[in-house]
Amino acid sequence: MSRARGLALLLIAFAAIAAGEPVVPPKLAPWLDTAHDQLVQRAFVPDPAQRVGEVRILRRGEATVVETLIYTKVGSRVVGEIRKKENANWPGSPDVAAYLDALSQVQKTVARRLPTDRAADRLQKIWIDFVVAPPAAFIAIGAFESTVEDGQVKVVSREPLAVVQPSRDYVERNQRLIAADSFHVEDAATLLPEYWK
Repeated sequence: MSRARGLALLLIAFAAIAAGEPVVPPKLAPWLDTAHDQLVQRAFVPDPAQRVGEVRILRRGEATVVETLIYTKVGSRVVGEIRKKENANWPGSPDVAAYLDALSQVQKTVARRLPTDRAADRLQKIWIDFVVAPPAAFIAIGAFESTVEDGQVKVVSREPLAVVQPSRDYVERNQRLIAADSFHVEDAATLLPEYWK
């Protein structure tokens, strides 16, 4: 997919949002149903003491999901770090361009929605799901609301804001790269050997 085509698809997606059309194509919606998610592994980023988010490996029915939750007041900085890693791993990739454009737009949307009251919760909360299922491989990005229970972030609601459908190879390989980076291992197969062989 060329960069121009990727950007065109992204613009069409945001036009659909503006027109009130569903962000998630109906065929992909079942793979974003989190009701029966099974947590396999979780790592706080950059570390448990100074966390601005976490990466979770999930089983969602037949899908494997690498989910990033961002919860920070400096969302643009976190997106900037993601941008550096993506461009280093995939230089010149149109898949990366489409993903980063969507992520940047979602971060700006979330930032615009923050309450002006300084006493209110002003964390920018963004979720990113890299989903691989037998019939589908895609990235979904959105906003979430959460509570904290026993020091753990519990997502109570999610709002999809963008869906990107890059090549399956990009989604599958990026799951492994994100997991290996977040869990500080050389090979993500050690985390989920039955899937990442």
